[in-house]
Amino acid sequence: MNEGPGLVKGKDAHDLNRILAGQGDLTRSEWEQAFVAVRREWFVPERAWVNPDHDAPSYAIDQQARPDEWMGAVYSDASIVTQVDDGKGDPASGNGWFTSSVSAPGVVARFGELLAPEPGDLVLEVGTGSGWTACLLSQIVGERACVVSIEVDSGLAQSAAERVAGLGFGNVHVLNLDALEFSPAEKFDKLHVTAGVARIPWSWLAALHYGGSAVLPWCPPWGHGHKLALTQRGDEAIGRIGSSAGYMMLRGQRPESGSLSSFLHHESHAKQYSTSISPRAIGRADDAPGWQTYGGGVVITALAPGVRFDLCEADDGTGEATLWLRETYPGARETGSWATVEYVPGASEYEVTSHGDRDLWNEVSRAWVYWNDLGQPARDRFGVTVSPEGQAVWLDEPSHIIG
Repeated sequence: MNEGPGLVKGKDAHDLNRILAGQGDLTRSEWEQAFVAVRREWFVPERAWVNPDHDAPSYAIDQQARPDEWMGAVYSDASIVTQVDDGKGDPASGNGWFTSSVSAPGVVARFGELLAPEPGDLVLEVGTGSGWTACLLSQIVGERACVVSIEVDSGLAQSAAERVAGLGFGNVHVLNLDALEFSPAEKFDKLHVTAGVARIPWSWLAALHYGGSAVLPWCPPWGHGHKLALTQRGDEAIGRIGSSAGYMMLRGQRPESGSLSSFLHHESHAKQYSTSISPRAIGRADDAPGWQTYGGGVVITALAPGVRFDLCEADDGTGEATLWLRETYPGARETGSWATVEYVPGASEYEVTSHGDRDLWNEVSRAWVYWNDLGQPARDRFGVTVSPEGQAVWLDEPSHIIG
């Protein structure tokens, strides 16, 4: 096997299984067998962009020009970007907004083992993409069961359906529609979601049999996403938050885009005040110590919903930084609430500038203080309940709702 900085590359699916097992991502034999039977190379285009899940640089691959490099990328633990800008750009360029990929095998294995599909299960999948995960699932549930996979992008849906049919996976059915509008007549045993979801639709969970299970990347605007497993309990679904899971967002829930400064509308009407709470303590960068278990972001999500942050360090070596807070709903650049908080090393007070119907710094800092008052519980002590009324975050037990 080839080894690059932070990335181990295999020659085939057997090598990939050894890589994943060595990382602790792959522990179940049915998934080992599925990775061998459903070869990842069938789902990766000739030209694409490799985005390693580990500490390694991204790079372009070209099967015709560099076949060995292409195969090494296919059998490494890296996501492979297959579409940018909803099909308008060149995925091999590395430029643009990544909008579809063949997911990293380690993430697929972890989510798959958490879902635990069994022979005979009827599986609903949201986000077909290339069709790889749908075919992996179909391999496990068997020919007498089926996988219904939903893809909103017509081009992706058509190519996935043709690919799946050509490979002989007759128990995979690809539907081209908006998953937020999907109302199936039948019930499923499992739900597998491959796109980030901020607001979990009850309709998906209502499509499960009682006791059915769902796995999804729960990706509210605050911080990194979370791996979430839910169990259907009739009029609600309940589950505990797991480790990190960063995914491309469901198209119907994409946040408002734009530069940070473009959200600062009506600056002349903004109010200013000072705070004694350090913005650096709240706006933890993804590489900050302990971010993998950070529970403060979960409490902030519950008590200050729909808020995104960016902590921007000054590049002049002074150690100064700005914490940017903003709402993320469509149109928020013109009408949403926003705030900035200025960090200066050694200061005891920090300047806040805030505008909008919501005082975002007040909401966020109060939530962070509350998390500290709870004893700074780690992320895995929290869970989520989803019902027709919405979703609620809880600590330790579903009865202990945060909010």
